[in-house]
Amino acid sequence: MKSKKFKLVIGGIIIGVCIGSYFLFFSSPKKAEPSYNVFTLNQLDPLLLKGEVKASQTEEIFYDQTLGTIGDIPVKHEQEVKNGDVLLNYLNSEAQSRAEQQQRTVNKSSLSAQQAAQNLSRAQARYNEAQASYNQAKAELDREVEPDKKEELKGKAEQQKTEVTTTNNEVIQAQQALDLAYTEVNDESAALESEQGKVTSTVKATIDGVAMVNEAGKKSLEQPLVQVLSKTKQIKGTVTEYDLSKLKAGQEVSVTSIGSNQTATGKIGSINQLPKSKNGSDSEIPTYEFIVDGDFPWAYGSSVQISLPQPQLVVPEKSILTKDDKTFVYVYKNGRAVKTDVKVKDVNGAKNVESGVSKGTKIIGNPDDVLKDNTEVQVVEND
Repeated sequence: MKSKKFKLVIGGIIIGVCIGSYFLFFSSPKKAEPSYNVFTLNQLDPLLLKGEVKASQTEEIFYDQTLGTIGDIPVKHEQEVKNGDVLLNYLNSEAQSRAEQQQRTVNKSSLSAQQAAQNLSRAQARYNEAQASYNQAKAELDREVEPDKKEELKGKAEQQKTEVTTTNNEVIQAQQALDLAYTEVNDESAALESEQGKVTSTVKATIDGVAMVNEAGKKSLEQPLVQVLSKTKQIKGTVTEYDLSKLKAGQEVSVTSIGSNQTATGKIGSINQLPKSKNGSDSEIPTYEFIVDGDFPWAYGSSVQISLPQPQLVVPEKSILTKDDKTFVYVYKNGRAVKTDVKVKDVNGAKNVESGVSKGTKIIGNPDDVLKDNTEVQVVEND
């Protein structure tokens, strides 16, 4: 009897469990699972690029062997210099030897000129003497009245006249010789001055700035011996071909020093349209250099990060729908999907919003054909 009652109790329990399970799994309504995801429309993160602090102007002075050997470097490393200050002094030993030889040539030509002057002086004295004798003979001839005596004086006067002609020709020749000697002296002196100008030579700064002296430049023609770096600085940045179109001259950027974490503002001044030389790898992505102008207090060569704002609003292509020549998205508002017309522009494969929605708008990211305007929807927010 007890066994029969026990079986009845067990059976009742089993029946109760089955009935409860039925109402639990089949009678209770299922909660609908969200079928759409939503994102908040925001501006893109700033484009971060690498850069380096450079002088706005740089003058590089290399060792020039044609000027001779370096006599001295009258500036010190990191010394401030002005336009026109002497940076290098050269001494040319070959020019020195030529100058010394030329000096001897000048001395010789000067001696020849002195001798020519003396010859002219002597010829002039002989001419003056001959002219005086002729004048005297002519005077005596004019005073004489006796025919025989007059004839004798006439012959003497003719002889003196010939002497005057001869000595006058000697004066002319001596004068010509002296003129030639003086011309030679002038030419040789000019050549001497030219050679003397090559014995020592200087190289001067053409800009104001800070002189950077590199002693290794005395032995290597590929390294500058002296660099003059302007005190005004700029940033030289690099950008890949993928982001090149995002840069425009005049854009404001934020520049942060990697070392000090200090930040300064600047503007893009110029963008090189030719890529930097590759290092031999054809698979290397082309990069381009650009310049940022501004007031940068950091040391030459310092590494910086350039932050370029990207204010454009980009909508994923899968969230954009087109129907009847209209482009639209579904904005999630107050629990409903609101159909909203938009105008987008394709920029480098991205869909940039030009009008229709603004920053902060919640947009359904995966609309389908079932979705209708003003439909109540359940969503999962991805932000």
